[in-house]
Amino acid sequence: MPTPRAILFDPKANPFIHACSRCVRRGWLCGEDPAIIPELRQNYDHRRQWIVDRLALLVEAFAIDVAAYAIMSNHYHLVLYVDVEKAQNWTNDQVLTQYCKVFKGEPLVQSYLNPKLKRTMDSAQINMAISFADVYRQRLMSISWFMRAINEPLARKANNEDKCTGRFWEGRFKAQALLDQQALLTCMAYVDLNPLRAGIAETPENSDYTSIQARVNLELTHSKKTKRSKTAPKTCCYPKLKPFLNSKTRKPKRTECLPFQYKDYLELVDASARMARSDKKFHMNKNLPPIFKRLKLKVDATEWASTMSGRGESLSKKFASAIGKYTDILAFKRRARAQAKAYRNELNPFYDPSPHQQKPPSD
Repeated sequence: MPTPRAILFDPKANPFIHACSRCVRRGWLCGEDPAIIPELRQNYDHRRQWIVDRLALLVEAFAIDVAAYAIMSNHYHLVLYVDVEKAQNWTNDQVLTQYCKVFKGEPLVQSYLNPKLKRTMDSAQINMAISFADVYRQRLMSISWFMRAINEPLARKANNEDKCTGRFWEGRFKAQALLDQQALLTCMAYVDLNPLRAGIAETPENSDYTSIQARVNLELTHSKKTKRSKTAPKTCCYPKLKPFLNSKTRKPKRTECLPFQYKDYLELVDASARMARSDKKFHMNKNLPPIFKRLKLKVDATEWASTMSGRGESLSKKFASAIGKYTDILAFKRRARAQAKAYRNELNPFYDPSPHQQKPPSD
């Protein structure tokens, strides 16, 4: 039986998560179907925009930030950040309002948020409506509820479009905890370079439905040089992305940013993109981008090139439930086992995990 996400992942200890969800049987249900017969080919690229639009809504409602994303033809990747402090600082009214941006909510909650109907409620009904805030708060910082809010509506919408029923997504989504800065940096670059590894894009900025393209386009749109330019990209509905750290960021705001600068990340993605292209040889310059030195990260150039180019094992095969150093992964597993044991004891206080280890009663 799979381990519940609530036990496996602790957002306070490891707030960054890599999540991936695939279409059933890895079918091309969100892109162009590569059927052999041209007349049978279907194009579902508009469904990829559905996911991007849904992300834009969920980021505004949940206490979860998006650091990177890539929407492919038969799966999508997300790098998420669970902001526990943000959710805990919300008032009860804010929690109810945020939750009802995405979900319907209980009838009492709907009446409570309506000023006209709230006047007709007595104190018991108001207290009952406010009591839902604790449950909603936990859901608004849950990766499982975030992924559910993406997958369920899109599956229904796609099935209605195809006039069929059945599964659209392949079981539960896969998730991996990112245990350190190196894991976060690796996973973000790996996600942004997905279209290049698949051979459907030549440069990161031309990779449709990716966070790197969204960041570049937004940067060009807001820059002064391209403000009046006719070649400036049109503004699209991009989800709000977690910002990078910069020199102007004040200390109180640094915890809300990614732990590296945007310029350094672009240099890293650009250098990695050169080896991810299918028409290039498997090679990486011995002089790694300066971001590794600034963050004091020890990275093997050959291993990095193997991962980013797709010629080696993917991150999902190389790592299971966590990405990071060996010692950090061991600590992560120990904590997960301890939480699982506490969870079992909470469900059944009479549960004994090792009855055979008990000493026999003395005479």
